[in-house]
Amino acid sequence: MIGVMTNEDRHKQMAQAIGLFPMLQKRGKFLPRRASIACYGPSLADTWQKLRRPIITVSGAHDYLVERGIVPDYHVDCDPRPHKPEMLRKPQEATTYLMASVCHPLFWEALQRRSVRLWHLINGDDLETVAWVAQNHPAGMKSMIGGGSSVGMRAMNVAAALGYRKFDIHGMDCSFTENRHAGVHTGSQQVETLVKAGDRIFKTTKQMLQAAIEMEHFLQQQDAEIRFYGDGLMQETAKILRGRYETRNSRLDERIISGRYQGKKRSVFSSGAGA
Repeated sequence: MIGVMTNEDRHKQMAQAIGLFPMLQKRGKFLPRRASIACYGPSLADTWQKLRRPIITVSGAHDYLVERGIVPDYHVDCDPRPHKPEMLRKPQEATTYLMASVCHPLFWEALQRRSVRLWHLINGDDLETVAWVAQNHPAGMKSMIGGGSSVGMRAMNVAAALGYRKFDIHGMDCSFTENRHAGVHTGSQQVETLVKAGDRIFKTTKQMLQAAIEMEHFLQQQDAEIRFYGDGLMQETAKILRGRYETRNSRLDERIISGRYQGKKRSVFSSGAGA
């Protein structure tokens, strides 16, 4: 991932993963049913009992749910750093692990004798990695998946490869109160910042704010049906966007007739709210 490690190091880890497990095969059409994605934000602690199958976990949400008697149907991870495998201590026989080939090799030790499918993580402008896959693993060209900077966003794209386009998303808060995650997290502490969405101010980090901005753009541009559970910056963003959508549609015919409809998009986030 850009900013985490160099492409040279990423490609070395990808090379170690190739051949260890089968590649994820994309479906040719979408399924009618919904899928639940469980992220590891603090609100997961409030909504996990509302999860409905199939359940896709990311990051520490996997062990969090297993400890509460819920075995995920799928788990998605894409982080190449060595601390991430420490968060997957309870791999399950009934779970299929949909892992980016760039993940740290310690994951492969933890997932021996488990059902694993690999995919190649591609950032939108990362032509170098596309070229590397074409040269070093031509069979993996159909298993390349893009997406945003957060694993929650990547999970949506991986789920789309499985045929899902309707999602119930839990714990994708992109903010925090007294806790940054639903449970213990092995990552380093990040600098806090404040951001205003509508009339509310949220405590977040630059990384989580970037994820919220990416999801905001996704909601405005993509054909997907998404329900957010819990409370946080991302959920508030979705409420604001829905309100704008309903207001715009109620006036759309009048604006088109009068020639005043511009179709411009405004960001939910207020400038100057950072601290």
